[in-house]
Amino acid sequence: MSWLSISIALVVISIIEAASVNYIKLLGVGPELTLLGVLYFSLNSSKERGAACGLIGGILKMAFSGLNPLILIIYTSIGFLAGMYKEMLYKQLTSARMIVAFAAVIYSNIIYGFLISSLGFPYYKTIFFVSLPSAIYTAVLAPLMFMALDSVTPPREVEYREIIFKKRVFEGRRPQ
Repeated sequence: MSWLSISIALVVISIIEAASVNYIKLLGVGPELTLLGVLYFSLNSSKERGAACGLIGGILKMAFSGLNPLILIIYTSIGFLAGMYKEMLYKQLTSARMIVAFAAVIYSNIIYGFLISSLGFPYYKTIFFVSLPSAIYTAVLAPLMFMALDSVTPPREVEYREIIFKKRVFEGRRPQ
């Protein structure tokens, strides 16, 4: 997938998130749609490309929501980790998508909340009343968002290592 199409998709996702943030809130928190876009493109590419997608997503998140520039580092690290561990999980499973989205939102909210405590109440309340509802909400929306991005984006190239991995798993042998 080309950089132009990835950038356009992330810009559209960020605009949708910024425009609908007041309309799709549950329990006072909204989903992290930009982070889901970063996760989708990172899981379908390498760790370097995932880090670049995270940087683009962080810039867009910072521009549209006015967050601290620390969000750039957090999104870049999430994109890098998702690109690095893409072979360890089967991305097409709904449960894997939900778990990855939940972990990414918890990671970003805990790091951001710990380093920038601008929410106005104690840190443990931030975890329970902001991070967990946002992570659950985003994890529930993750399969829908991934299916929408699957239908919009062109199919990706399959790497040789991924073919060998799936062949060994299908044959019942442990991949090495």
